[in-house]
Amino acid sequence: MSAGNTQAYEALAALIERELELVGQREFQQLEVITQARSQLTAHMPERPPAEARPVLERCRQLNKRVEVELLRVREALLIELAQVRQGQRAASGYAPARRRAPRFRASA
Repeated sequence: MSAGNTQAYEALAALIERELELVGQREFQQLEVITQARSQLTAHMPERPPAEARPVLERCRQLNKRVEVELLRVREALLIELAQVRQGQRAASGYAPARRRAPRFRASA
């Protein structure tokens, strides 16, 4: 495998690995930088990759799948946390003083 032919693909794999780390750490704001770097890198890659890049591209595919799984895991955790917050809000609202409701309409004779 020629290092010159696969250098850009190795850089792509490194970016995907960093993306996986950021997702796991819930550093979503920093993902935009990774997305831009990936776009710039892939824009300069040939349409048909060299045969030597196949193992690196396979690693990229596997890393992308791991990113997808990690995003699903983080999403599920966030949904659980949100449900807990909502439950806490409902419980806390039970301790709020009762509000006097204003009439919705007035009837006069």
